[in-house]
Amino acid sequence: MARKSVKLKDYFEDLMTANKIDIFFGGKQDVTVVELESHEEAAIKRCFRHGLRLIKKISDELAEILEPQEELFIRWGEVAKGNIDENKPITFPATSGTIGVNWLIPQAVKYVATASADNPAYTNYANNKWEMTLSAGSAAYIFGDGTNFYKACPASNQKCFLVIAQHGVIEIGSTPKINLMKIWTQGESKYTYWSAHPLVDVPIEVNDEEKKIHVYNTVGMVPVYNDFGIQWELIPVYSGTSVIPLIGLFFFEYDFMENKKYIS
Repeated sequence: MARKSVKLKDYFEDLMTANKIDIFFGGKQDVTVVELESHEEAAIKRCFRHGLRLIKKISDELAEILEPQEELFIRWGEVAKGNIDENKPITFPATSGTIGVNWLIPQAVKYVATASADNPAYTNYANNKWEMTLSAGSAAYIFGDGTNFYKACPASNQKCFLVIAQHGVIEIGSTPKINLMKIWTQGESKYTYWSAHPLVDVPIEVNDEEKKIHVYNTVGMVPVYNDFGIQWELIPVYSGTSVIPLIGLFFFEYDFMENKKYIS
């Protein structure tokens, strides 16, 4: 189990080129990675493919966006071990004393009801849901609140590391309300807003009105660390409550998910 310090962009360059996937590094240059054993790679792959197979049954188009990112999610597992605990193996489903991997759920993002310096789960998501209430022209936040930076859960024996897929922000069942997004971090704030693609109002699934799925373009895969803050701002042009799931994986210490995860 080799541990090493790497230049993050260089470490992903081969997979980014081969799979035509971008990553938003956010000024994070150097990280510690821990080489995965074959069973750890298999655990991440099994988790990813379990979800992907079901996504394909609902939306071939969304699955087509996600499938080329599999190898990158596996490599993010090496970064996750360095960020969480290099001595704990990655398992799926998670077992005691290990690092688990799952598809993102709202409780992995908003892991406490009230964010604080010790639990910086700053976000505009509702508790336990991918719902967000938006007001036209006013900023809302996937991560952060405009002042305070968001971090994945940093609690002892409950540390997490999140990875949002490229184009992994979707809106389900409503006309898309967002046309601008912006990300900055504790390490970098040089980028302006980017705009939603011209056909964002057209759902990628039109077979059933009840499962209308709209996909927002993002600037690449977005890693979220437990010790490096991020802000992800949205500017809506319509008001209302929307269901805006984040598509990706999260890595977590066993204790984070040992008991029922319900935020209240």
